[in-house]
Amino acid sequence: MSSALLARPQVNTSVIGRLGLSGLALLLLAWLLATLPLSLVGLLIGGVGGGLLLLRHPWLVWPGIALLLPATSAMKTGPLSVTDLLLAGTVALWFADGVRRRSLRLDFSPLAAWIVPYLAVLLLSAYTAVNLTEAASEVIKWSELLLVVWLVGQTLTPAQSRWLVLALLAGGAAQGLLGVYQFLFRIGPEHFVLLGRFMRAAGSFHQPNPYAGYLGLTLPVALSLALWAWQRAGGLPIRPTIALLYCGLAGVMGAGLLASWSRGGWLGAAAGVGLVVLARSRRMLVAGVTLLIALLLWGAMGGLSPDVLPAPITERLADVPAYLGVGISQIVAQPVNDENFSVIERLAHWLAAERMWESAPWLGVGPGNYAAVYPEVRLPLWEDALGHAHNIYLNVLAESGLIGLAAYLLMWVGIVGWLWRRTRQQRPGSWEQALLMGVLGVVAHLTVHQFFDNLYVQGIQLQLALWLGSALAIAKRMPNKHLAA
Repeated sequence: MSSALLARPQVNTSVIGRLGLSGLALLLLAWLLATLPLSLVGLLIGGVGGGLLLLRHPWLVWPGIALLLPATSAMKTGPLSVTDLLLAGTVALWFADGVRRRSLRLDFSPLAAWIVPYLAVLLLSAYTAVNLTEAASEVIKWSELLLVVWLVGQTLTPAQSRWLVLALLAGGAAQGLLGVYQFLFRIGPEHFVLLGRFMRAAGSFHQPNPYAGYLGLTLPVALSLALWAWQRAGGLPIRPTIALLYCGLAGVMGAGLLASWSRGGWLGAAAGVGLVVLARSRRMLVAGVTLLIALLLWGAMGGLSPDVLPAPITERLADVPAYLGVGISQIVAQPVNDENFSVIERLAHWLAAERMWESAPWLGVGPGNYAAVYPEVRLPLWEDALGHAHNIYLNVLAESGLIGLAAYLLMWVGIVGWLWRRTRQQRPGSWEQALLMGVLGVVAHLTVHQFFDNLYVQGIQLQLALWLGSALAIAKRMPNKHLAA
């Protein structure tokens, strides 16, 4: 007999192993379907599938966090939110993937470098804190922001960052739709009722002001990309459908922002959207400045009547000058009624923040300790601390003193300068330039809105970090000589 006939057939052990694992998986699935509720089985399968996908493509975790940020930040597990847990898992995944690939490192990040000094001042100020738990929470919050900016900017490629941008826009549009639904169908607490037949929108944030802040920190990017898409729609490869998509996203966010009835959100949006529109070209800038001057002259001569805007909006903005510090002491001393309650309440907290700063002018009372110290400096009739001063600049001054406020302002001046340089260095009319211009609009909204509120709540600081991280990732397209600047 020949040797070929005597040879034993070869067995492919790898195929048998795969078949065996597939059989075990099917048996496990059958057992789960027979013993557990169908919804729980679907959740388990989705979790396992998502975990396997992330092991293969770890960068997908960032678009996932961006899309789910409003919902996961509202879910608490003790002192931590689900967003905090997801971020911890993301860092662990990044570490494990870096060890596996032998590429674990953190390169220099120009934006992170501007955040580090402010974080250092917070750590220093924490030694003066009455409540160390709140101080630690505030330090952790800013540490998370720093880490997200650093990791997103380093780990994502420019192509991957587009998916992150899309997820942020999709999350903003989803919240905008939810807010419009709440506004029209009166979904919310009774004290949010508007005009007898509508409801102030709050999305999944449960409060209109942070909800308006979340939308306002997304709208400028959507608008900037919409303007870019329409400008390019006449030629390939941009199609009008893409322009319509960006316009639809921006429109939904704008509607939700309007439905929030947040004055700070409206003023912030005016700054962010105005910057994006005027920065598109010199002609638009000149036209915008000319229009503003004309409106001011018209108003000074009595030509600007309340009929220019709908009456409810005009009434809502009528007391804005009080927020700007016109006679604060006299306003706070007035009798409180339904019309002036929100204004006087905020101004009372501004004065309380000023008293805190006077008690500790250099390093403040400690990060996150506004509410802890508030009973010692509060005005009569205003017992509720509200958690912060409803003005981030006064809040930073009270909690970390003059040194902290200087570091905070320096941080944002440095970030704006970096964004502006990168915007100018991008190819004119490119998607990347439109994105960076939109992120500048995000910072403009943040700057103005935070004169009336503190937006570093409910995970919004991480939304901001994701925008800055995406800008860093986009900057990788430029030559190294630009990146080093």
